[in-house]
Amino acid sequence: MEDLLYVKDMDLPVFSIEKPESKSDEEWKRDHRQVCGFIRQYVGDNVYGLIANETHARSLWEKLESMYASKSGNNKLYLLKSLMNLSYKETTPLLDHLNAFHGILDQLSGVGIKLEDELAALWLLNTLPESWEIFRVSIINSAPDGIVSMQTVKPAMLNEEMRRKMQGSSSQSEVLVTEHRGRNANRDQRGGGKSISKSKSRYKNVECHYCHNIGHIKKNCFKWKRDNKAKGKNEKEDEGGDRVSIADLVDDLIFVTNANVVNVVSDDQS
Repeated sequence: MEDLLYVKDMDLPVFSIEKPESKSDEEWKRDHRQVCGFIRQYVGDNVYGLIANETHARSLWEKLESMYASKSGNNKLYLLKSLMNLSYKETTPLLDHLNAFHGILDQLSGVGIKLEDELAALWLLNTLPESWEIFRVSIINSAPDGIVSMQTVKPAMLNEEMRRKMQGSSSQSEVLVTEHRGRNANRDQRGGGKSISKSKSRYKNVECHYCHNIGHIKKNCFKWKRDNKAKGKNEKEDEGGDRVSIADLVDDLIFVTNANVVNVVSDDQS
């Protein structure tokens, strides 16, 4: 808040003991009211009622200091407990965790407790969950002269978070590809069964020119296959008689002709 007051050029009513000579009493009073209204926008509801009627910026600031920046033992203990209980949850952005950690350090510094850089870095590593244990050990073991620092720990943590996110995205993609292949395989198996059924129904009115039964063609004839296996001979085209059969296996079209009838059977499923 102090930095914000300086940025907004509202610091004089709070931190200046005397009124600037360039301002009149009315202007100075108005500046105090303006700063008080600005500060009240950033306090909690439980504190607002205690400073709602304050019109002097310096008095309001001192009240807030007594509540937020008290150097009493109880306040110091509270801040230390907050630091001890702080832990990083992987479901939240790491940057939010770092901001919370620095916020507690700043409050501790305000009450006279300042952690050395190495101690702060070690404490920050300690806030990481067990799933980060390998990273934590790696950072400590690779520290120059065995001394870790905030300057090296924070960037390393952010890089590790990014690496884990990329690794998680890659694993998720592999799972999706596997599931997609499984669905396609099941679909092909189901489609194969339907194909057999459609094939049978397609030839239900077709006469086989080997056994002369209805319902299949010569290449699917069990009698023809059995006879060929027994004789050890390949299929020969029937060149005699008044009936001619041509099986065009390339285009999957079967033409059955005689003197009066022409039947065309296609393996095309459409």
